[in-house]
Amino acid sequence: MEKKLNINKTIISIIVLNIIHLAVLIGALIYNAIYNKLNKIGSNSLTYLFFFAMVFITLFINSFITIKNAVTLSDSESQYEVLKSTLDQLENLNNTLRAQRHDFMNHLQVVYSLIEMHEYKDAEDYIEQVYNDIQKVSKVLKTSNAAINALLQAKILDCEKKDIKTELKVTSRLDNFHVPSWEMCRILGNIIDNSIYALEEIEGSKLLTISIFENLKVFGFSITNNGPKIPENIIDKIFEAGFTTKGSKGEGMGLFTVKNTVERYSGKIKVSSEDYTTFEITFPKNIDA
Repeated sequence: MEKKLNINKTIISIIVLNIIHLAVLIGALIYNAIYNKLNKIGSNSLTYLFFFAMVFITLFINSFITIKNAVTLSDSESQYEVLKSTLDQLENLNNTLRAQRHDFMNHLQVVYSLIEMHEYKDAEDYIEQVYNDIQKVSKVLKTSNAAINALLQAKILDCEKKDIKTELKVTSRLDNFHVPSWEMCRILGNIIDNSIYALEEIEGSKLLTISIFENLKVFGFSITNNGPKIPENIIDKIFEAGFTTKGSKGEGMGLFTVKNTVERYSGKIKVSSEDYTTFEITFPKNIDA
């Protein structure tokens, strides 16, 4: 069975090997300098020094290029995984819409027949059930961003399976939104997944609210849950690399990645946690602002 390349381990291995090479070379330079001094050998010292300097520069440049390429490869793999997930979600959403279109004529025929038989109450109940099913999909089709629509659809369906009530409030179509779809899906996906994880830890009513809005200055996203309160002593640490409250289940890189991605596109993210925990993200409409 073919094993998947672990990019992070590869990068660490490359860095360690290059550090060892540099350390060995520096050690050789120091040894050569001490040896020549003790033995009062000076005729070839400049030649040795020039040789080692050239090797050192070559090795340093090679190390820099190799590490840079490895980091680029890691970013590309991350982008590929998010794009693949988004495409899967788009396909699922498209299949749902096609199924609804296929069933639409059948629903009309049933309602028409019930009305013809004067079964008005049954017709009303039937229409209400169909309407609720359609609403589950139509409420996530309010933005102009197909990838975000698909992500929201997937997360809402996931919440339904886990008995989490979801509220989606969309007052912006995200027209002219400058953050790439795959990056925004990674941001929203991480925060929503964290919220779902927190809600799974509690008993009773579970509520997740997702809001997408805009004003004259910013595009905004807000994710709120009624899960456990984040303690004050760690709320400032949740965006640090390696910090996690999930124990062995977490890697501590999700929110760290979210914060870096948000700031890369001139955005801001803040969190508050009292009766509800809310993550709010804003991106300026004027990216030069």
